[in-house]
Amino acid sequence: MANPAIAEKFARFKGKRALVMGLGLWQGGVEAVKFLHRWGASEILVTDLRDEKTLAPSLEAISYIPVTLRLGEHREADFARAQVVIHSPAVRPDNRFLVAAREAGAEVTQEMSLFIEACPAKTVGITGSNGKTTTTTLTYEMLRWSYAPGQASLWTQWADPIPSSDVPDCVEPPEQPPNVWLGGNLGTPLINRLDEIRSRDIVVLELSSFQLMDWHRICKSCDYSLITNITPNHLDWHRDFAEYSWAKQAIFRYGGCQALLNADDGETTRMFGDVPEHVRLFSLKLPAGKLRLGRRDGQVVASGVRGQLKLCVEPQEGNTSPSIIQVAQRADLRLPGEFNWANAVAAAALVSRVLDPEDLGNVSRAMRTFRGVEHRLEPCGEVNGARVYNDSIATDPAATLAALSAFDKGIHLILGGGTKNIDYTELGKRIATHGGIKAVYLQGTTAPVLKAAIASAVGVQHAAPLNECATFDEACERAFKALAPGDVLLMSPASTSFYEYAPGKKFANFEERGKHFKALVAQASRLRA
Repeated sequence: MANPAIAEKFARFKGKRALVMGLGLWQGGVEAVKFLHRWGASEILVTDLRDEKTLAPSLEAISYIPVTLRLGEHREADFARAQVVIHSPAVRPDNRFLVAAREAGAEVTQEMSLFIEACPAKTVGITGSNGKTTTTTLTYEMLRWSYAPGQASLWTQWADPIPSSDVPDCVEPPEQPPNVWLGGNLGTPLINRLDEIRSRDIVVLELSSFQLMDWHRICKSCDYSLITNITPNHLDWHRDFAEYSWAKQAIFRYGGCQALLNADDGETTRMFGDVPEHVRLFSLKLPAGKLRLGRRDGQVVASGVRGQLKLCVEPQEGNTSPSIIQVAQRADLRLPGEFNWANAVAAAALVSRVLDPEDLGNVSRAMRTFRGVEHRLEPCGEVNGARVYNDSIATDPAATLAALSAFDKGIHLILGGGTKNIDYTELGKRIATHGGIKAVYLQGTTAPVLKAAIASAVGVQHAAPLNECATFDEACERAFKALAPGDVLLMSPASTSFYEYAPGKKFANFEERGKHFKALVAQASRLRA
């Protein structure tokens, strides 16, 4: 039975001519079609530039729903006729087809915007240029020690099982403990599970700038939010860095959201001077408590100084000032790299806003059981006695800079891929001055730009050889042959996966690139065993 409040919100779609722009392969378009069908759209047209063969899995998922397909093209007449359009976040709001739909009077929206409009539970949103997936999943893991699972399939995806004695259970039927849910850019969209989400649940969301751009239109934010950092990214989509940064800010700008910003990041620190009073900070450099940041006072609610995670907890009954408590230390976290420690501090900052103080012991428990997320500095075996890491998520130079900070010597680095029109100067300088890099393997469309950035590092003679490779596979094979015991092979491309990595072959996304790399590693391990 539908939640009456949700049914009332979505009654506006009943009998409407609807269009879904971008069915895609990652379930967002599929869930949009199911949503429109459920709420009574009279017609549903699906339009996508890809062909039927490419979209086969998604088409199979909606085969029971009567839809009209427009594949391989978009037609302006379809948009002008539609009364509601749900489009992929990857489509810019000023796309000419969306403009035509708005001019004809259609409601133009996204699946994530519909979800935040109607979600009955408190929402916790995380965004940022780097680290948002690890921070989001760590936040979820810290909360799952206090909440029951909303999605049982995720319960051990990133972490070791919780002992059965510690799993929240029913107090007394028909009472149930609150659930924790995970959505946004992670897993299956939650738009069609709104009836299962209750007001006392908590929903953790990873959010992209593409999704958040639309939240400025609807003036919606999460109840609790955090920005990990903001560095140049997706400048092939956004007009400029200013638009990209503004898009991210929708996560906290509306509705009295309790927000957290990174006091160690240049852009979020600049932003702090022009944000509502309810915004707080987290830091690896500053101690917990009140301080002066720029032209205004701030409060660091989570600090990771010297590997000690301390939280500033709001005053409890009978107290007049916040208390500072230590809840974890660096040794509790399995993941390598200072940036992962920053992710853990950020996640702890969020849960300190949500959980009661007596539950904050769950922070260290979650850190000790958290294994990490696939394709994010993921250990994936050994070749010739060298450790191999899959960091396919590194689609921009800031991510690769973070990955390099986790290692000090014996590094073989695979770089290159598709372009985002991002400057590589800082990455080039870091590679040229690192001292612990034994070799760099360049491939993909960004290889010439990366080579130039490394070669032009001022006053630096790069000692490690730059190997130019025709394909991704060639780069991997040359690296495998060069590895020696104790070395590190790091595939952290600083580029997107959208390019021809071999003649006639293209990666569909960074996940496919990572899985392909791991398959090559496994093969090389067997051959060299």
